[in-house]
Amino acid sequence: MRAEVLSRAPSWYNPWVHLAIPSLFGLTVIAVSIALLESVHWAELLTVPITYLATNVNEWFIHRDLLHHRNPLAKVLYDRHTPEHHMIYVTDDMAMRDRREFRLVLIPAYGLFLLFGTLLPISAALWFLLGRNVALLYTATVMGYAVSYEWLHLSYHLPADSRVGRSSLIRKLRHHHAVHHHPQLMQRWNFNVTIPIGDWIRGSTWKGEIPGEAVAPRRAS
Repeated sequence: MRAEVLSRAPSWYNPWVHLAIPSLFGLTVIAVSIALLESVHWAELLTVPITYLATNVNEWFIHRDLLHHRNPLAKVLYDRHTPEHHMIYVTDDMAMRDRREFRLVLIPAYGLFLLFGTLLPISAALWFLLGRNVALLYTATVMGYAVSYEWLHLSYHLPADSRVGRSSLIRKLRHHHAVHHHPQLMQRWNFNVTIPIGDWIRGSTWKGEIPGEAVAPRRAS
């Protein structure tokens, strides 16, 4: 399955470009947004935790409802996630074996650009209703969340003995994510890829013993 999916990658695919370009774009949007702030009031700073919490819960719902259930409007999301990503990476075998597998872990390269496009109407409305600082902080927080999602998810699929993989924080978050990759648990538990706030709110953090050896699920028809 791994070889089959990798064979679909175009010959020009470069994993480092896939990681770097969207990340640099996201970091640039964050930097510009922060640079444009003016005389920020303490109440406006509440935009950051409120936006982070809302985005975290939104991640939970997107993961559960679009990545694990085939929606007619987003079939490609399901097809790339459950029948492929979850078939290749299971709880006891999470590590990538080839850098080309960045393509199997990272969201499509256009994802962060598309996200920014969807943010613009919301940011414009916030600018009009609550002022420029709220709009800019909202934009910076959502883009920061998206970049962190990419980096964290990639780190969970690096070898556990790598420099990043040995980090105590990454080990803890990787375990949370690896539990989600168990075929018997993936439809109900541990949907947050980032900090599992949404899982805590929704009561979907698995706290029991991990079932027997993880076996890759069958490809969905």
